[in-house]
Amino acid sequence: MENILQGLNESQLEAVTSTEGFIRVIAGAGSGKTRALARRFAYLVNEVGILPGNILCVTFTNKSANEMRQRIHNLTGDNDTGYISTFHSFCVSVLQEDSHALQYPKSFLVLDNADIDSMLKLIYEERGLTLRNMTFSKARDMIEIRKIFKEPEYYLDMLNMSLDTLRQKYLAATEPADMIFYGYLYQEKKCFGLDYNDLIKFTLYIFIKNKWQQRLEYIMIDEFQDIDELQYKLMSVLCAYHKNLFIVGDPDQTIYTWRGANVRYLLDFDKVFPGVKTIMMMQNYRSTPQIVAVVNDLIDKNKFRIKKELIATLADGKQVVCHHAANSEAEALWLAEHIQALHSQGISYRDIAVLYRAHYVTR
Repeated sequence: MENILQGLNESQLEAVTSTEGFIRVIAGAGSGKTRALARRFAYLVNEVGILPGNILCVTFTNKSANEMRQRIHNLTGDNDTGYISTFHSFCVSVLQEDSHALQYPKSFLVLDNADIDSMLKLIYEERGLTLRNMTFSKARDMIEIRKIFKEPEYYLDMLNMSLDTLRQKYLAATEPADMIFYGYLYQEKKCFGLDYNDLIKFTLYIFIKNKWQQRLEYIMIDEFQDIDELQYKLMSVLCAYHKNLFIVGDPDQTIYTWRGANVRYLLDFDKVFPGVKTIMMMQNYRSTPQIVAVVNDLIDKNKFRIKKELIATLADGKQVVCHHAANSEAEALWLAEHIQALHSQGISYRDIAVLYRAHYVTR
């Protein structure tokens, strides 16, 4: 097993060994936050003596969770790595253990877009709707907006109404949006299916009892700048008992505002929770000083942020080139010529990456 504290810089060491209370880490790009999170989990287990099953570590993708789980296993040597998962995967674990509180079977279905589209097809056929009324994509968006913003208590219908009563509510609907929404709730209950919003809503419903709050002594959340309202509520309930919450984020890297993420939860963390300790992780291990300088200059223009400046640790590299093309076609031509020039110098095409903001531009 590795030495948990070996090779950490000063800010990483502070993050790993600060175990109690409310802690906010502002981690710049390439500053080793995944390393710090994994080491902190291992430190809690090996040095503080906390059981892995009493720790929750939330990441935003399954890939990140798997990587974190492997790193922690290498550090602790223990196959039990507690709850290292996305918000939704954690909610599935809670609901499977406490499904009796919802009168749902442990084998409930977690619905994906294909499942939802199959349900929509049944509703459209039964109520004589067509894609001219609403496309499936728009219907899914409409359902999500109603569940989160317009009818946040919708889950009580799913829990408290009988299947027949819910079906009658669906059949009584006259507007296409109502037909689709209540028909979808009926179809969900009929097959014991839950979508991503339901997972968090139903979990919050279960958390009226404090079993889970007592069990999870330490909570760590990655990418906190991308947390949304439901996830924030879930986190607030979970940490209310032990009051040990460790969050990592960067307000300059928020990318999910279009689906409800609110960077204010990170920026105002110290105004909401008592005695917050803020740690700045600014050493960048990923990019050359030239790239870091450009990044610092650009992100300094952001309005809603915590003042910070990345510190480069790599050796000097080439100057950053900014090319402003007249249109996307001219941009593509310039890039192709630039790539061809690099290739003629002996650089493999596989060593060149081109990143775009939109899929259609890549064509």
